[in-house]
Amino acid sequence: MPHWKKAFNPDYLGAYSLEDGQDLILTVKSVGIETVTGEGGKKEDCLVAHFIENQKPMILNKTNCKTITKIYKTPITENWWGKKIQVFQDVTKLKGELVECLRIRAFIPQESKIETIKCERCGKNIVPSHGMSAAELAGYTKKKYGVSVCGECALILAKEKKEREENLNESNEDQD
Repeated sequence: MPHWKKAFNPDYLGAYSLEDGQDLILTVKSVGIETVTGEGGKKEDCLVAHFIENQKPMILNKTNCKTITKIYKTPITENWWGKKIQVFQDVTKLKGELVECLRIRAFIPQESKIETIKCERCGKNIVPSHGMSAAELAGYTKKKYGVSVCGECALILAKEKKEREENLNESNEDQD
């Protein structure tokens, strides 16, 4: 059975989002201040992380910010972009009660060997990009361009394809 809080479809990742206590490895897309509406309609400016993976954003509290700062050795949130974090369920005391919360593991998550896919154009590892996992991006680019490529190379191939099509259209117009 799903957690009862899922029925309310909150806008942010919560401890109840993790199935059976499983950790979640996410890649930070961006971090910034956003106005968040809490229970009872109270608005508050919070630091929020968005992810490359198809996952809800996560409100970052001081504890989680300190953990990211420690593992990546920088307090500058822009330097966290593109970095992986491993999120897990924990409990903390709030107003005298124990409540579920999200925490970030105090180490850099290791990519599994299965996830490592090499770009057939530049040889670098394909990483999640454009809202797709590495495997999804590799499959998409293989289908579209005939080769599995990283996001950077996919942009180059898209530009080259567009230029070829424009040149073809121009040469067809010249023949008319």
